[in-house]
Amino acid sequence: MPRPKKKPEAGAQGASFYEIAEQALALERRGKDIVRLNVGDTNLPVPQRAKDAAAKSMRDGRGGYGSSRGSEELLSLIAAREKCGIENVVVGPGSKHLLFALLSVLCKKGDSVAFPSPHWPAYSLACAQLGLRAKTKDTLLGNAWQFETLPKAKLAIICNPLNPASTIHGHESVSRAISDAGKAGSRLIIDEAYRGIAFEPIPAYDCIRLRSFSKEFNMENWRLGYAVAPEETAEKLVKFNQITSTCVPQFVQQAGIACLENEKGLLSENTAIWKSRMGAAGRALKKAGFVFAQPQSGMYLFAAHERVEDGGRFALSLLGKGVAVAPGSGFGNYGRFIRICANQPEGLLERAIEKMGEAAHAVPRT
Repeated sequence: MPRPKKKPEAGAQGASFYEIAEQALALERRGKDIVRLNVGDTNLPVPQRAKDAAAKSMRDGRGGYGSSRGSEELLSLIAAREKCGIENVVVGPGSKHLLFALLSVLCKKGDSVAFPSPHWPAYSLACAQLGLRAKTKDTLLGNAWQFETLPKAKLAIICNPLNPASTIHGHESVSRAISDAGKAGSRLIIDEAYRGIAFEPIPAYDCIRLRSFSKEFNMENWRLGYAVAPEETAEKLVKFNQITSTCVPQFVQQAGIACLENEKGLLSENTAIWKSRMGAAGRALKKAGFVFAQPQSGMYLFAAHERVEDGGRFALSLLGKGVAVAPGSGFGNYGRFIRICANQPEGLLERAIEKMGEAAHAVPRT
């Protein structure tokens, strides 16, 4: 079973997560067709109700400043969804913004932040930007990327379901992490960007939680998310919004309201699509000789192949075949892995993965 491997330096052997993304875009600008499995776009339409609500808001002239916490109507819907008070909710321009805000207001330069790995690249990049020390805990494919404990730190982050593998962390591990943080006087954040498209229920844990409209409601470019937090922390987030983004545009918040008012049907439809896509991608990957953990949500698979030693170099080679994937080195010490996003129609997914298999089998044995 492939184990974590020291990641290659960007630009040396393989290519980094962002280098692949930029090269894929450059090839598209030159007219080459690229199947973009490297980025987390859903490639699903924004709900019509959301577009209609946004358009009405703009026609009604709702273009002025709003509350830095969020509109009362949206806050009320979120509070009901999360079974908490309005004072515990803060809306922001995407959960990434709110994560950066939390790291900014809860930590000071030199503090440590712990998270299991593989992990979303933004965690370590945000830590570096703020002068925080990232303390990662490597996990294994053979254990479906589960963690037992996390390093001691001022703050910890858990992504659940996990980007890049779409697995769900065990209830005991998450509960233990929350308990350990409480005993140590530290904080725990759960990034729940994919919770709404999980294939099984996930508890609403008693800690700081982040949710996003990007993946649940196909609104990546609308930039809308929210945090659920203790009142004191929520007030700090409001102040952070006041000096940065000011507020989320009213028409975007109206679109979010329309989504939450129709949440059950929209999420049911999207989850069914992701189950189908992930099933097709998983079958194709197995046929091509890749290994991965069984996904429990949309929208990623984190895979390795016995012939591929350098995921970055492999990702570069796939661009020539019209397929873009994300190198595993962007997600921690997983240089042999690649992440694919199952964001294409099933037939296109299967053809792209077949090309990946051909490329992998063409790699000389070492």
